[in-house]
This record gives sequence, C-alpha cells and structure tokens, in this order.
Amino acid sequence: MTAYSYFPGCSLTSSAAEYDVSFRLVANAFGIGLDELTDWNCCGASPAPHHWGGELGILLPARNLHIAGAGHPSVVAPCAGCYNRLKYAQFELERNPELRERTGAALGEAVRYQTEVLNVIQLLNREIAPGDLSERVQRRLSGLSLGTYYGCVLVRPPEVVRYDDPNNPVKMEPLLNATGAATPHFPFKTECCGSYMGLAKKEMVLQASKRIIEVALECGIDALVTVCPLCHQNLELRQGQINAAYGTDYHLPVLYFTQVIGLALGHLPAELGIDQHATTDFGRWMLDAG
Repeated sequence: MTAYSYFPGCSLTSSAAEYDVSFRLVANAFGIGLDELTDWNCCGASPAPHHWGGELGILLPARNLHIAGAGHPSVVAPCAGCYNRLKYAQFELERNPELRERTGAALGEAVRYQTEVLNVIQLLNREIAPGDLSERVQRRLSGLSLGTYYGCVLVRPPEVVRYDDPNNPVKMEPLLNATGAATPHFPFKTECCGSYMGLAKKEMVLQASKRIIEVALECGIDALVTVCPLCHQNLELRQGQINAAYGTDYHLPVLYFTQVIGLALGHLPAELGIDQHATTDFGRWMLDAG
C-alpha cells in the first residue's frame, strides 16, 4: 500500500464531509493509505488572511507543511483552496530565507516545508491508471456528459502551483472517461464562481455562478464535476438562491471528482454523500437503481 499524509482541511471535516467520505472510499478501493495530519490547523483559504497583509497567510499553511514534513514524502490536500495555500506557502518559503527563519522561530524549530504537495487529481492519476479503473467499473456511466470545472485556484497562479494548463486544464478527464462518461470541452472550466465573496458580495457570486451553470446547460452537460468545496457550494447549494433571484429553474447536479469515481466503482449515492446535496435530480441517470 502506498501511503500519503492527508490534510483534509476545514471543509472536508464539516460542510464538505461527503468529499472526505468519497475520497476515502476511492483511496481504500485502490490500496492508497491516507494518514491524517495530527493537530492540523486551518490553512487560511476561506478567512483569507493573505489579503490582509502580514505573514499570517504564510504561517498558517506553513505549520501544516511542517507537520507533514515529519511524515510521508507527499501530502495530499483534496480541497483546491487548501492545496493552493500549501503550495503558496511552500513557494514563498523556498525563495525567502528570512521568511523561513521567522517561520521557524514561530514554530520553535527549523520549518519543514519541502514535502511534495499534491491535489486529489494528481494523486489519483498517479495511483490509478485509466485502464485499471475501466476494468474495475461496476456501473458504467455511458451516455453521461460531465463538465469538468477546475475553478481558479487549482491551476493559478501557474508559477506557484505548476499544475496543468492554467487556461485549459485536462487532468480530470482521463479517469472520468474511464468510467464511460463523456467530457466535452467546457469553455468555463476555469471561470471564477465568486469564491468566498458570498457574504460580502452575494449578488456578484450569484451572477458568476449563474453564468457558469448557464453555459454548462448550453453545452448539454448533465453534471458539473469539481474538486473545490467552495466552488461546489456556490454552484450547487446556491442554485435555489439563483433561481429565486433570476427566475431560473436550475437543477444541475454538481459532484465531487471522487464521487463520480465512487459511483462507477459501484457505490450507492447515499454511501458517497450525494444524498446530502441540495440538487439530487439525476433524472435519467437512475443511479440509485444501479
């Protein structure tokens, strides 16, 4: 069994618990060990202290890197926001010796920051070959059209995360295609959904998310697939708010990447937490009849 340090972050232990459940099920199915970091802390992605100035936006994720550095060679952060903050802290610590020294002083020892940081797509692509997944599929998702929605922070800024094409990322597609699903080009795959501005600028978030859903429907997409809990919240949970504000009637499912793979492996929607979503209108999918 290959083992990785695991940083679930705040969302996967609360509002996106179904993401954690589905990730663990998929990891277990392929013999991937996940050792959760001991005494991890919020990375600061949603509170966004990195926008306030000062070094708190580095110190928070740096502490998690430091904890991970005592464990396995690689740490996986499924939340796109957590992944971005860990990568950003690593980037800044690498190029700034004085920052490393101050961070070490805050931690009480030299900061361990060089652990490989992976997002969930990277890890699953590393550990699961599309052909192997195709052979393991129990519920083939043929005829299903999935829109891959990467969002902003998974691939940007490119000089920091150094992952996939920042304008046209494609790393989700091979494993999704292995389930039998189609992944047509989705031109809004990296458009911003409004991120954490839902409280301060709610109308802006509703407008941004509405446009993404609108384009997905225009493209004939049956469901959006994401790896970001905040994107999932804006695109899925806020559909009722969008419908109320704009007179639309959207019921577009938004699934986590790991939930789609879990469905293909034969898990029922309830086992993957899909029944906890606000939009569970799967129509012709007939998933719970699987």
